[in-house]
Amino acid sequence: MICVLGYAQKTIHGTVRDASGEPMIGVTVFAGGKAGAITDMEGKFTLNNVSPQTVLKITYIGYVEQNIKVGEKTQVNVVMKEDSNTLSDVVVVGYGTMKKSDLTGAIASVNTDKLNAKGATTVMENLQGSVPGVNITQTSSRAGGGFNIEIRGQSTLGSNKSPLYVVDGIICDDINFLNPQDIERIDILKDASSTAIYGSRATNGVVIVSTKSAKEQGGKASKPTISYDGYYGVTKAARMPEFMTASEFAQYRHFRYLNPVDAKGSQTLKGYGAQNFWGMTEGNYKTAWLTRATLDDSYLKSVIRNGSETDWQDLVMRTASQQNHYLSVSGNSGGNTNYHFGAGYQKEEGIYKDDQMERINLKGTVDTKINNWISAGISFNGAYTNHSTVDDSAIGQAFRLNSFCNPYDENGNIVDYPGKSEALGTSGDQFTGTANPMLDFENSSYNTKTYQFLANLYVEVRPIKNLSLKTTFSPSYTNSRAGQFEGSATAARNFGENRAYVNNTQKFSWTWDNQVNYNLKIKDHSIGIMGLISASAFNQEKYEQQAFGVVEQAMWYNLSQASGTAYTNASAYTEWSMLSYAARLNYSYKDRYLFTGTIRRDGSSRFAEGNRWGSFPSAAVAWRITEEPFMEKTSEWLSNLKLRASVGVTGNNYTQGTNYPVTVSANGGNDYYGFADGTGTTPYWPGALVNKDLTWEKTTEYNVGVDFGFLNGRINGSIDWYTKTSKDLLMSRQLPYETGGNATVIDNIGKVRNSGFEVVLNTVNVSTKDWNWTTSFTFSHNKNEILEVNGGKVDDIANSFFIGESINALYNYTWAGIVNDQAMTVPNTKIAKDKGFTPGESVPSRDYYHTCYGWGEGMPIIADLNGDGVIDQHDKSIIGKSNPTWTGSINSTLTYKNWDFSFSIYTKQNYKVYSPFYKQYMNYGDRGMQHAYMDFYIPDGTLLSCDYDENGNRINEVYQQGTHYGEYPFPTNEAASNAGAGTYWASGNAKDGADNMDKMADANRKGAPYQIVDGSYWKVKNISLGYTFPKSLLSKTFINYLRLYVNITNPFVFSKDYKGFDPEWAGASMSQGGPSTVTYQFGASIKF
Repeated sequence: MICVLGYAQKTIHGTVRDASGEPMIGVTVFAGGKAGAITDMEGKFTLNNVSPQTVLKITYIGYVEQNIKVGEKTQVNVVMKEDSNTLSDVVVVGYGTMKKSDLTGAIASVNTDKLNAKGATTVMENLQGSVPGVNITQTSSRAGGGFNIEIRGQSTLGSNKSPLYVVDGIICDDINFLNPQDIERIDILKDASSTAIYGSRATNGVVIVSTKSAKEQGGKASKPTISYDGYYGVTKAARMPEFMTASEFAQYRHFRYLNPVDAKGSQTLKGYGAQNFWGMTEGNYKTAWLTRATLDDSYLKSVIRNGSETDWQDLVMRTASQQNHYLSVSGNSGGNTNYHFGAGYQKEEGIYKDDQMERINLKGTVDTKINNWISAGISFNGAYTNHSTVDDSAIGQAFRLNSFCNPYDENGNIVDYPGKSEALGTSGDQFTGTANPMLDFENSSYNTKTYQFLANLYVEVRPIKNLSLKTTFSPSYTNSRAGQFEGSATAARNFGENRAYVNNTQKFSWTWDNQVNYNLKIKDHSIGIMGLISASAFNQEKYEQQAFGVVEQAMWYNLSQASGTAYTNASAYTEWSMLSYAARLNYSYKDRYLFTGTIRRDGSSRFAEGNRWGSFPSAAVAWRITEEPFMEKTSEWLSNLKLRASVGVTGNNYTQGTNYPVTVSANGGNDYYGFADGTGTTPYWPGALVNKDLTWEKTTEYNVGVDFGFLNGRINGSIDWYTKTSKDLLMSRQLPYETGGNATVIDNIGKVRNSGFEVVLNTVNVSTKDWNWTTSFTFSHNKNEILEVNGGKVDDIANSFFIGESINALYNYTWAGIVNDQAMTVPNTKIAKDKGFTPGESVPSRDYYHTCYGWGEGMPIIADLNGDGVIDQHDKSIIGKSNPTWTGSINSTLTYKNWDFSFSIYTKQNYKVYSPFYKQYMNYGDRGMQHAYMDFYIPDGTLLSCDYDENGNRINEVYQQGTHYGEYPFPTNEAASNAGAGTYWASGNAKDGADNMDKMADANRKGAPYQIVDGSYWKVKNISLGYTFPKSLLSKTFINYLRLYVNITNPFVFSKDYKGFDPEWAGASMSQGGPSTVTYQFGASIKF
């Protein structure tokens, strides 16, 4: 007899909710190991033909997996609990994904919720402060402004410093073209064991961006889900620096004409105790104001004395608006085809008038399961960006013109040169020749249009269990047109011929990846093998034209019709290709002992034959200690402990200039080579020589890390220590003229090391039914140092490369204070002894520095490091570095029922910058332009102001009563003969010190030490308040999800003593940097 036992099949209905009771959408329900259903908008699912012995597995990223045996149930209600450890999260790695718990390398992940909560207009700004070891700095206040990103320090001296960007498997130049609302997650590969799979392009780290895509619907057709995310905001200038008023500038300019002689006009110094030492001699008050124009004009008097002023900054700035809208639809069509389509519109106005960026994004993804063993899909991402702005110089001119100058005359017409005497109603020479910036706003146009398109087409075949074969083709195309038109009436053209310029650049690249994956599990052993063959190619065409005397209406579109004196055009073409082989092995024993090994071999056409191929291996191990049986007793308080260690080699094949093949250059038309008949010919010489020995930059990195979790994950995080050494750095090297002209060659001539550690700490501070409060802290420290340069251990002073110092070391003189009337201790130096001083004695500062160096009271002290009495190159030293010693962030979210509140803070500490703001607006050498307010030293007895009687005699004289110990040097000149030259360091008739003053002048003009400032800051990047409407209120509407929120971005900035626009871009040029801003946003997130 044969007996067959069977179980009755039945239908199971279920609902999945979160801890607050809200339905969860998109939760996957597996029935007996097979995908069975996906929860709908109400969190419901249905399974047919289910036996009582079936175990349902319910999974959702970020939540603890639930396993429920069906038994006699026909209705299953599931409450999902958040997984604080998130060890089940899937992390995107190169050419695949892994569970977070299986990672052996240093990889950081940020999901879309955390990114978009910050309300930034660019992906990079959203990412700032989210990941330790990733230093992101905004470089511009312009609309759509750029960012610099460094992962674990700068690893190269002269070549590309940016990380490798991978968007949906496609390598891109940057990711700013993406709409932030379209991003699902960002994974950053930091250590070499993670990045080595990308080989020769991964030295600077890898940023993998996954955009929103089609979701698996469990093999069932579903209604489309329509989502909208958008916001509208206004941006205002904030924390504007304090500039001098007209009256303050008048006094500053007056001081500029004071000289260290007595009030009676004697040219012989009477000693520092003489009465009225700081007086005016050759120049009178009128001369101090306008070189040859009278100050008796009623307009100037009313401005200076009554405070009637022009706000030039207000003329070129505005309250700007911004908006971002992203609409998407996703679902399943026909059961086996999943789709996601999206469209975005972004518009951002800059705080400068005529500065605006518009962007349109189109996105589509379709994945289909043709049968049980073949799948295919296609995705595309397109962007159109239109950026209009005004000439950078117009902005600079507006911030430099003084407030007593008028932009318009009494009839409302633009005054071309507001600082000329006739514009001020005076006679004689001009006060300043700066052109009116309003001319550029009305007569110039700068516009860039960029079209970008990238796509991904794949076919995946699974011929047998655990084996998959996948081929992917990914093309990318970019077309950019930059046009400039400068009318005759602009500062650049100075009422000459107008100018038009256009640059057209086209880039096309493709990558073809062929990948095999095999996964096998044998008892306690899990093995994953990946193999890859990849081919890629890139080409770029560039055309540019410039013409003068064009028809104004034609702008830059019809330059061939120009009637001007010059017409130029140029073109360039670049191409390269690469072939790669790669393999990866993942091994796990009992989910405790983990190993990952990778190898990639790249061949690049950028190098000459014989050096085109490079190999990039890596290995990593990890030990999940908490999975050991002997750790069971600690599980109540120690929920996760994993040790990691890795080593790997990555490369960089990006080179400056041309390395292969050779280029030639003409000598500019000079006939160096003549013939017997008297004629000559233009010679040519190599422009950039071939270096057949050129090879890859290579970086070897070691990483040790620990992942930890306490109290069931309520406290969790990681600590990583790393050191990486980059050698054979690619740089351009000048060759001797004997090689044939002014030739250079790309060579491997540098070596750099970065070492540091990173910490991330996440805490669940409060977790109840109604309240939830989480906080995340990040900290990272990196030390950067040059080990070799130009093939040896010798400093390259010309490029500020010093052995043992940071790549970004600041090499300059040291500003050691101000010569004053207080006592100082005489140093034990040669010059002090030679001048008759006794080391250690107490003397007035002004006596010592005048005797030894010829410097007067109120002048800056430049440190004489070797004490020889001469300020020269031997007195320069490393006075700081422009890369921070450490960075950190605090991110916190508090929720109460349906309310949520969050903020993020970012900091960079212990670094200095050479500030273009200080150079521009705190430059003593500029007498005619606007200045930032400066609290400068004023000696006792200094003439502060005076009037003149009808005979030209001084009356109503006002003198400084007691010394004012200001922060900055007194803005005077050394001698009357230099009153028009205008810097406090100018040399003159100072006895025994003239040579030193000359050298100090040279030192300061090349980069005054006071212009190198502490750039450290704390910035509150975002404050957000939101409300999510409960399902009970939405159940009778067509809306399934609704959240409204308000954001404030960059509301507060705290710095030590920085006086410029914004310390974050303190080192940016004046054309790109600008005022700090604060933005107020209102937004909504809706699902239908």
